Amino acid sequence: MKSIQEINKTYLDKNLETTPHDVALLDAYKKNPKTLPAHESTEGLAEGTPVLTNYGLMALSLDEDYMQGFYVPRCEELLNTNGELDPLTVRTLRASLIEFAMLGCIEAQQVIDKFLVEYGKSDNDMLASIVLTRWPDRHNLHRFLAIQQGGNDPNVDHTSFHRAMTEIRSGSKRTRWVNYFFPQMKTDRDLPTFYYSLRDETEALIYINHPMLRKRLLKMCEAILQNDHSIFDIFSRFDIKMIRSSIDLFSRISTIKIFEQMRKEYGWKYYKDKF
Repeated sequence: MKSIQEINKTYLDKNLETTPHDVALLDAYKKNPKTLPAHESTEGLAEGTPVLTNYGLMALSLDEDYMQGFYVPRCEELLNTNGELDPLTVRTLRASLIEFAMLGCIEAQQVIDKFLVEYGKSDNDMLASIVLTRWPDRHNLHRFLAIQQGGNDPNVDHTSFHRAMTEIRSGSKRTRWVNYFFPQMKTDRDLPTFYYSLRDETEALIYINHPMLRKRLLKMCEAILQNDHSIFDIFSRFDIKMIRSSIDLFSRISTIKIFEQMRKEYGWKYYKDKF
């Protein structure tokens, strides 16, 4: 399977047009980076924040010298710093981190996880907007949001988040919903599962960075772990296989502790094939 860098490089070359402005700005920025860049459409950033286009952000994420020489070390610095940051600085950093997390920077994802604990969810609306709109021709997270609300087809029984949680807490899953609450990588299974599979690692990063989708997934994991009923009582063997595959995926691309807790609780080792 292609790496996320190969996927993004192909997309950059085939789908994103560059301009003299992009080239000049990128060249100047790579020579003298001072702070993390954000997308030009993001509102409410700290003064002096460098803003780039989709092309500029993706080009930087594929520049090994820039990523290893500046961006990753800056993320590691944020991970190891316990000082209090002001709200505007946190918002500006989050706007940059979410962009690079979606482009495959695991260190950016780690800082996002840390900020979620330390600074709460005050910027969730901004992050959700970025996640849903940045690459509209590549990803369609609305398919998950719609069906998790109960779907929009009155002739099809789509299980809502509330109903799925009720089934978990009761100790018995009775309707079909695991495939779109615990998504896995693209497979050759039946059409509904296929439609709600994640196309690549990039889309998995985008999924786990969406505040509502992440919140629901974490609440389901908590409900399973804290249940009086065993996971083997609640779900079928096939369901558990899908849940394990989903947990395996998200524990690789994020530092959210509950995924590791589930792997430890049930003795789930990583699958041999990473993706």
